[in-house]
Amino acid sequence: MRTRSVHEVPEALRRHNEEQQRDPEVVNQLRTRVRVVVLWRQRDDDSERWIYLERMPPDDFSYETVKQRWGGGAYRIRVFGDWDRARRQERYITQVAFWIWRGFPPTAALLARLGCATTVD
Repeated sequence: MRTRSVHEVPEALRRHNEEQQRDPEVVNQLRTRVRVVVLWRQRDDDSERWIYLERMPPDDFSYETVKQRWGGGAYRIRVFGDWDRARRQERYITQVAFWIWRGFPPTAALLARLGCATTVD
């Protein structure tokens, strides 16, 4: 997978990832600890809202997969580990924001999801 240049990532996302020392490649680095990757996309019409897209196994996650399934835009992933019985939920590992060039048009699946989007602040 190629490394993205600074010019392709919006300044706010680049700065956030640098400050947090985060990169979507964290999924590859933590492969043995990661159980699921949850993908969200920022709404085009409201930058404060994020649309839940899907949960995927870590082996399925890549820039190319996201680009093919959903198109360009601002995304974030939340990475979770094994099930925590005491808390009755998956163990949260980290969250990473990234961006895919908007020259890749939104897919039909994304447009359908935007029509009936569940958003979170």
